Amino acid sequence: MFKAANSSQVLHGLGRTLILAAAVWSVLLLAGCAGSTNVYNNDKTVVYNGATYNLSNVKQIKSKISGKLSDTNTVDLLNADKKQVEAYLKDYQTIYVRMAFNFDEQEMLYRASSVSEYSDYSKMQSSFEDAGKQINDLLADKKKLQLKLK
Repeated sequence: MFKAANSSQVLHGLGRTLILAAAVWSVLLLAGCAGSTNVYNNDKTVVYNGATYNLSNVKQIKSKISGKLSDTNTVDLLNADKKQVEAYLKDYQTIYVRMAFNFDEQEMLYRASSVSEYSDYSKMQSSFEDAGKQINDLLADKKKLQLKLK
C-alpha cells in the first residue's frame, strides 16, 4: 500500500537542501576571494652609494645637470645639446659636471666629475638617463620595493 507523503515534510527537506547548498556555495566563494586578494606595500626606496632614499611620499622627482666653469660660473646643462657642451669645453677646457635627482626637497647626487671631452660627458649623461629610467620603473611597478643603483 502506498502512503501519501505529507507536503510539509517535502518542503521542509527541500528547504534544508537549499540552505546546505547555499552554505557550501558561500564557503567556496569566500575561499576564492581570499586567495586572490593581494595587498602591496608601497614603501619604495632607492639605495645608492650607501645611502637609502625613501620615495614613498615623494610628489615630484626632478633631474638636475649643472656645469661649473673655470671662471666659477655655473650653467644649466639639463637640456644642453652636443654643440653647447662642446662650446663650453672649447672655451674653458674642463667643466665640473654635477648630475643629481631631486626627490621633492631631498637631493641624491648621482655623478660629479670634471670632463674635458664631450665623450666623457656623453657617457655620464647616458648613465644618468638610465638611472632615471630605473627609478621610473621602480615607481611604476606595484610589486617592486627597492632599487639598488650602481
